[in-house]
Amino acid sequence: ARAVVNATGVWVDALRQAALASKGEAVSPIVRASQGIHLVVSRSRLPIDDAILVPRTADGRVLFAVPWLGSTVVGTTDTPRNDAPAEPRPFKEEVTFLLAQAQHALGVTLRPEDVRSVWAGLRPLVSPPSQAKAATSSLSREHVVLRDTAGLFTVTGGKWTTYRSMAEEVLERMQSAGDISPPPAGPCDTREHRLVGAPAADVKPVSLSAAPGPHLWGTEAAMLQTLPGARRVLGAGLTEAMVRFAAREEWAVTVEDMLARRWRLLFLDAREAARLAPRVAPLLREESCIDPRLDEFLALCEQYLLPSEWVFEQLLEEVPS
Repeated sequence: ARAVVNATGVWVDALRQAALASKGEAVSPIVRASQGIHLVVSRSRLPIDDAILVPRTADGRVLFAVPWLGSTVVGTTDTPRNDAPAEPRPFKEEVTFLLAQAQHALGVTLRPEDVRSVWAGLRPLVSPPSQAKAATSSLSREHVVLRDTAGLFTVTGGKWTTYRSMAEEVLERMQSAGDISPPPAGPCDTREHRLVGAPAADVKPVSLSAAPGPHLWGTEAAMLQTLPGARRVLGAGLTEAMVRFAAREEWAVTVEDMLARRWRLLFLDAREAARLAPRVAPLLREESCIDPRLDEFLALCEQYLLPSEWVFEQLLEEVPS
């Protein structure tokens, strides 16, 4: 490849070290990992139609509650981590904090049994050597683009909501440095580029706060009706035809591909995802003749549930309001 983009999140420094060590170049770490978790509850337990932002919690961070795909997501935390596991697990203290803050700031008492799914992610926070000891909550959420050496660029920091502008900036840097050819004449259209299935610009889209359904396929929704099992509902609104579409048109192979990445059930209700998985697996195997790795997904579902041994008897006493 003429050029490689290192966009590996909290793992960018490990890749930079591996790539530059052979050249004898010193590599200063530029990223620190911070864990944030999200709790998902049913819309009936926290019935909101618009996102709510509490600007300051007990630890100085923000608290948010966002309606998403028929459920409500509550977040988030900021826990420094020195490791970088591929599947980070929430800490009990983080869950306790969010439950307590939801009661204090939003006036709703959420119990552990209300949590249908809990997931954690690692933020790649840009941290120059001068900020090596600074609290992660004080570090910038802005992104940075580096040309580590000819043909190797690193982009890190930022947020999912800015991915298009980040990608555009990376390509511009690669072009200006001469690592890739200049683009064809004309301006970049990434801001207006419509993805596959996107309805026309004058069609009002269904809100992402609505429960998942055929509308998520946009202009390709009609194709679902032509596939086998269009009227066979497996559960949680998912039909057999939707699974077949994902396998045929979107390269879904494993159960995790289907129930986490194509149909976000793992993030909405981990128990329901585990219940539907045995129904989804044979359909994927039939479509691709590849092992859908059902057992691996069932084990993953357990990681998205609160551990049964966690006790929250002193919920409000453990976290200051």
